[in-house]
Amino acid sequence: MRGKLGPILSGIGGFLLIMGVLLNVYAYPRLATAPADQNSTSVLSGPDATVFDSDPTVLAEFQTNLTTTALTVGDVDAAERAGDNVRVWVNSTSTKSDDGVVRSRSVERVAFDGFTGEAVDCCNAFSETTQGQPEEVKFEGQIFKFPFQTKKETYKWWDGTLKRAVDAEFEREEELEGVNTYVFVQTIEPEVWTQQEVPPSVVGESGEESVIADRTYGNIRTFWVEPETGVVLNRTEEQSAYLQVDGENRTTLTSVKTAFSEETMKKNIDEYSGKSTQLKMIRSTLPLVLGVGGLVLLIVGFLLYRRSNSRSTSKR
Repeated sequence: MRGKLGPILSGIGGFLLIMGVLLNVYAYPRLATAPADQNSTSVLSGPDATVFDSDPTVLAEFQTNLTTTALTVGDVDAAERAGDNVRVWVNSTSTKSDDGVVRSRSVERVAFDGFTGEAVDCCNAFSETTQGQPEEVKFEGQIFKFPFQTKKETYKWWDGTLKRAVDAEFEREEELEGVNTYVFVQTIEPEVWTQQEVPPSVVGESGEESVIADRTYGNIRTFWVEPETGVVLNRTEEQSAYLQVDGENRTTLTSVKTAFSEETMKKNIDEYSGKSTQLKMIRSTLPLVLGVGGLVLLIVGFLLYRRSNSRSTSKR
């Protein structure tokens, strides 16, 4: 029996080593990817917002609470056709004020890499801010999430208003409801991004002829990212938009700070903290344990085999 123990241990050791390698190079890549069949709803709350009522009978700023609801659905068929770990998600966003009026809406169809989260130029991607008028857009940067194994570095995050990606810089690590997160901040300084024809009274001008005013936009986004999965557990936005004349802010179109609702944030934490633990085990903990254990058994088995062989030789 002793003569057989060495090969048996070596066989078990080799098996454990192979399992450790397979977990890292085969199982992990198949688990560390965004789902093709995504179906989720996120809610952001913006209390004490200032918005502009564009109703011709009103045309004035007013205070309200804003609620933004984002529904994200994956196009499985499009993802399968694209291949190469491409995911295609459609994100429909609607923002309402307390009176139930829809203040803004948008739809974005985006293709992205399932592991890195970076936009991929394919699959009929578009952006639609006016209902029934989709605009072909070449998306870039991170769209819905950060990469799996997020690093403490600067990433480019897509901004749907400017139609370009802007730097989101790593700022700090911070615990969020017991989960370690990386905090990134994207600062978009106010800039003129379009112009709008308005009645002179809207921007404090006299006369009867319409005035061409500059429309500005600025935003500060803060992301709390679970680094193993790259999922945004919480996000705040400090949006500002004004009508300017000669570089001077005349009318507030939007001034609001929004954040994920408590329910949305808790749902994210509950779902992805467990997934993070599983991915870490498959990526590093289990391969390390299996690798070390397998190597030890291989060495012990080899030594037992040599010892058994030497005894057999000496008896002869």
